[in-house]
Amino acid sequence: MMLRRWAAAVISSGVLGALGVPAAAREDAPPPPTCQVEDDDSGLRFAVGEACAKITAGISYSYQRASQSAGVPRIINRNGTVSQTTDSQSLTASSGLELTRQTSLGEFKSIIGGEWSKSTGDGTASGSAYFTGWSVGLAGLTVGYTGTLMSFWESSFLTSASSPTRSATSVVYEHALDDKNKIAFGVESGLPTSPNAQTRIWEFDFSSPIYALRWRRETEAFTTHLSGVVRRADFSASPLLPFLPNTATTRTGWAVSAGMTIPTPFIAEGDAVSFQATYAVDASSYLGTTNDLVVYQSIVRSLGPTKGWSAVASYHHEWSEQFESNVFASFVSVEAELLAAKPRSETFRTAVNLYWKPVAHLKFGIELGYVDIRIEPNGFAGYFSGNSGRSYIGALSVSAEL
Repeated sequence: MMLRRWAAAVISSGVLGALGVPAAAREDAPPPPTCQVEDDDSGLRFAVGEACAKITAGISYSYQRASQSAGVPRIINRNGTVSQTTDSQSLTASSGLELTRQTSLGEFKSIIGGEWSKSTGDGTASGSAYFTGWSVGLAGLTVGYTGTLMSFWESSFLTSASSPTRSATSVVYEHALDDKNKIAFGVESGLPTSPNAQTRIWEFDFSSPIYALRWRRETEAFTTHLSGVVRRADFSASPLLPFLPNTATTRTGWAVSAGMTIPTPFIAEGDAVSFQATYAVDASSYLGTTNDLVVYQSIVRSLGPTKGWSAVASYHHEWSEQFESNVFASFVSVEAELLAAKPRSETFRTAVNLYWKPVAHLKFGIELGYVDIRIEPNGFAGYFSGNSGRSYIGALSVSAEL
């Protein structure tokens, strides 16, 4: 419903006219673009004047149950909220609209996506609707709320993976060096978040910019990814409290990442191994964690940089046209130098799943995951105590797509 209203507004406001859609049929009008006009694996495609449109939609249900020891909750709902119980159910409906048109400068593309989701313990009575992303691109330049240039490894798991795709409001330019190599650089306006986070995804605030660079090489043998970011980690808002030293400061944060995907057709057609490793200083959001020390600067006062590294690897196997599996393991380590402690956190996660696709666009899934979180306060323990623990998580799901 949300995207239908948006699409109606686009048409009524004349945006399609700006794309070159004629107001009325003319004898000398150019032929319509070549577009698929029936269902395919990626949605429904059809011509709109001189542009091509693609609509995607899906609905999914998942149930998760955890058996856990002491510590922080282990279940992250499908909408990104954390469940305080050992059982969680999520219902999610998503939709997206893409418009493309060939111009003298190259392909023009605009994308917008949204979701509605309701999960156990998400704090809402009837769920919440939100935009998950948007972008406008032309001739290699893309502006919008999309995945960061640091993102590479992609999750196909129901339980929370430690390196989920992150998004940020950004301006990015990508240039093809040749048919295999591409380089991209951009400016991001804030720390990356999950796509459905409560952020102002329409606003660009470059007062504390993040500069990003990525090189990617794609061949039939493998895909290689190298990326890095530099940012200003601003702790100047740290409050001044009686009898405590002034810790307000501004430091340079940075992160580097490397990844590779290697197809393994000698095992089975469609199989592949993928991995990514990241090291970060005062930029822990790029490790796959959901927070950064700067977010808590009014509570936890920092004396030195926050450092950490992460690694994740997965294997995708196709048993047949109806069955496929994924297995992954990840490790994240973060350490900080605070005013009253030097905490260290280590998180290990792993999961394996099996998907069954009896017919096109319908998929059932079952998954078993394990997580082990260890936090060493190394100082004042009150703020960090009780956050270590282990958990097994089982999940069932069903999803349908357009």
